Amino acid sequence: MKPILSICIPTFNRSALLEVILENLEQEASAYLDRIEIVVANNASNDTTEDIVRKSVLPIVYGKQKSTVGFARNVLFATTELASGEFIWVIGDDDLILPGGITRILNSINDAPTVDYHYLNFGWIDHKLRTHIVREENGHPPASLLNKLQFNETNRQYLQRLEDLVFLPSDNPSAAFSGVFCFVTRRQFFIDAVDTLQPSNSLDGSSTVIADCFPHAMLSLPRVAGKPIAYIGEPCLMQGINGWEWGGYAYKNMVFGTHQFFEWLETTSFAKDAMQHLWNSYYTMAGTLFFRMLHYRDEHKGLDIVLNKAIPSSASQPLFWDTFMSESQLHFDTDHDARKLSEWATELITTHPDARIGLWGVSGRGHCFVKFSPHLHKNLVWVADKEPSLHGVSLDGTELNIAHPNTLLIANLDILIIGARQDFIDEITSIATPDMKPGAIIISTKGKTSIHSE
Repeated sequence: MKPILSICIPTFNRSALLEVILENLEQEASAYLDRIEIVVANNASNDTTEDIVRKSVLPIVYGKQKSTVGFARNVLFATTELASGEFIWVIGDDDLILPGGITRILNSINDAPTVDYHYLNFGWIDHKLRTHIVREENGHPPASLLNKLQFNETNRQYLQRLEDLVFLPSDNPSAAFSGVFCFVTRRQFFIDAVDTLQPSNSLDGSSTVIADCFPHAMLSLPRVAGKPIAYIGEPCLMQGINGWEWGGYAYKNMVFGTHQFFEWLETTSFAKDAMQHLWNSYYTMAGTLFFRMLHYRDEHKGLDIVLNKAIPSSASQPLFWDTFMSESQLHFDTDHDARKLSEWATELITTHPDARIGLWGVSGRGHCFVKFSPHLHKNLVWVADKEPSLHGVSLDGTELNIAHPNTLLIANLDILIIGARQDFIDEITSIATPDMKPGAIIISTKGKTSIHSE
């Protein structure tokens, strides 16, 4: 019998990540193998992808490209040549299917058999943390990770038109259609797109071809614009982040790619009121990310494309400049504070070269402290944050994994750097002081505090 749902996984030279998503599917899909199929499209990988597929206990529909093609072409290979389901769900090899996610999708399809498009609310997860969650927590992420989602509405509902989706409460509606994983739609949509999409074979994120970045939206949105859709508010999936080979181009794709996509979307029947709402959200996002691209040029590629293709039209929008200026003030303040922390720590290391340094708070000032202090990395032995979703994740620029703050006592630090915001410093200091040895120093933006023996 033809499956109801094909879960398609395009992959290329990422066998370790593929292995984890297949383990995740063993946990979530085994009860539904009479109604779903799992498809793996190997983009001519030269790693152990075939071995990973072969040893999986799941029945997998597997295919391998004769030669490496672009991402969008591999998606079409998976959905039109390998898959056979009535509906398609394309997911990344670094994503996490949440407990009950497949159940929610199948129920939505069953309850709305005439609906062509089921939107899936989603969150985000570090790909390394995903491995821990799948293998140690049976796929259950900490509740804190589910506090930030694409849309704040977590109820299931039916919308009278696709465009009503963008008016649901969200911090960034402009990203609603950015993920290939955020919807389930009929396979026929992918089949019809084979002759209309013109993607390239680019794989590094540098492409300026719209079909390389948004093939999923191009093949689906014009077909359902103005029509009823199903919305599954309780998230079915979390997008894997921080493991992208093309990560240097991520902001380029978000600023230029989204601009290009919205210009194209305006040529379709997508409603004008929703289109304006998306543009307003885009200007807010673009102002923030454009400043980061300017400020951290060594971390982000494609600035020239953004300057030439996206900024000229955005620069006339007050929303763009409002967020650009807010972001600039935030980053200048953060950089100033981080440099001061680095300066004070360097002074102490000069007289105590073997001192053990710890960092509490790894975002913002903490992140910048690590970036600005490579000469202190040999002394940095402990990094921690209260955010559970970060625990066990490696801290960029170091070989350390982020720990829970309650491990401070066993860290045996000589110097503790507090990288958190100023309104948290007193609280952290009071918590940390009993676990610091006499003579140790706590450094924060409020200054240096010495721990005295009782």
